[in-house]
Amino acid sequence: MFSLEKLDKHIAECRKYVEAGTEKQSVLDMCVALRHDLVNATEDDWAAYNELTDHLPSENDDPALIILKGQLLIERQVRKFINSRLPNAKALEKQSFSAAQCIAIAESMCLDNKEPVWLWKQIKELNAIRNKYAHTLGDENIEKRINNLVSTVSNAQKLESKTIVGVISRLYGMLKGLCEVSESDEFQLYKKI
Repeated sequence: MFSLEKLDKHIAECRKYVEAGTEKQSVLDMCVALRHDLVNATEDDWAAYNELTDHLPSENDDPALIILKGQLLIERQVRKFINSRLPNAKALEKQSFSAAQCIAIAESMCLDNKEPVWLWKQIKELNAIRNKYAHTLGDENIEKRINNLVSTVSNAQKLESKTIVGVISRLYGMLKGLCEVSESDEFQLYKKI
């Protein structure tokens, strides 16, 4: 499990590597910024962060594994968002909606504004790439689609890490933020009892 103590040790180690010239300053800066963000993290923030770090493979792993696991992590957040918007989410528990159906339901629960439209488009593309991996034995266009997704999200979000892992992490974080907003009093469609 990830913690501030582990991050502090990693920052100290990274600082030594930067001073020795074997690591980039930007990596250290990213770790310090992450620590700053996590200082006031809630239990839910830590749970989401640990879910992501526990299950999302590293950049060195097979791209198919990254896509498959990453899409599952995204789908969990999509389902969480849907549940947060429904007054009686238990009524749907025994239904088995596909990921694409869940994405469409979640998208329908958002305003047709630029930001959510953009987010759902990227999530749909990740799901389409995942479906290609799951149902096709070698599609020559899959690498091109992954590169396009990485480029689109990295450029729009100004990501330093222009990788599929970085993209999935950003989409996951954006969905987590959407879940938090949906659970706030200002965004509630109904009053919870």
